[in-house]
Amino acid sequence: MLSIKDVSVRYGRSVEALRNVSFDVPEGEVVCVLGGNGAGKTTLLRAISATLKLHRGTITSGEVEFDGQRIDRMDPARIVEKQVIQVPEGRQVFGRMSVDENLRAGGLTASAKRREIARARIYELFPRLEERSKQPAGLLSGGEQQMLAIGRAMMTEPKVLLLDEPSLGLAPQLITRIGQIVTQINQEFGTSILLIEQNASMALRVSHKAVVLEVGELALQGNAAELAESEDVQALYLGGHGGHDSLEHERVDSQNRPPRRKLGVWAG
Repeated sequence: MLSIKDVSVRYGRSVEALRNVSFDVPEGEVVCVLGGNGAGKTTLLRAISATLKLHRGTITSGEVEFDGQRIDRMDPARIVEKQVIQVPEGRQVFGRMSVDENLRAGGLTASAKRREIARARIYELFPRLEERSKQPAGLLSGGEQQMLAIGRAMMTEPKVLLLDEPSLGLAPQLITRIGQIVTQINQEFGTSILLIEQNASMALRVSHKAVVLEVGELALQGNAAELAESEDVQALYLGGHGGHDSLEHERVDSQNRPPRRKLGVWAG
């Protein structure tokens, strides 16, 4: 469904943020992208949503495809029309508008009938938002604002939902709830999800596949459950050590170069 093909990104004339990154988000699946600060996670989302220009960034090679059509050269509004929708880091709700007004703003491109159907489904998914539908969004808790940001994006009935650090700044019990929401949206709505996360434990638990970025390069990718058991991922992201040497994940070796060891993960 969504394909990132050998994408490299540069900011300005010197800062290369991504190098030859390739992976797919299959229809109906959740794919998480892990990595520390500076790994290139947010840059990846900007490349998909065609918002790099707003940050003086450029795709220098490769392309992004959705349903077989190249989208990285499209206007961001056109990508939204194709139902590839991003929930930005930091929630960014309209604080002075009510919860209900925020949701309606998210569905402006849909017909009135579709908006009402989507709104009813979102309130079913987030009963807490319905209870607070008339309250200003700025008065909601952090967890409630994150639910609202996701709900607003769901008003467009996305085919692919791009979630940028949805657990950021939330308490552990709320992080668990965000993970449940990701699973529920995927299973009940059939929405494909690209989940950018630093909370590896939650992300790997709710994802079908996982990708690890390190310093702008694709270091590792494979089945999420298998990667969660690998010694490298355990040590780097889960604070433990796995003992499963038979892990069958893809070890990236681009352009047939000799592999090199980097931060405990084999990379090409």
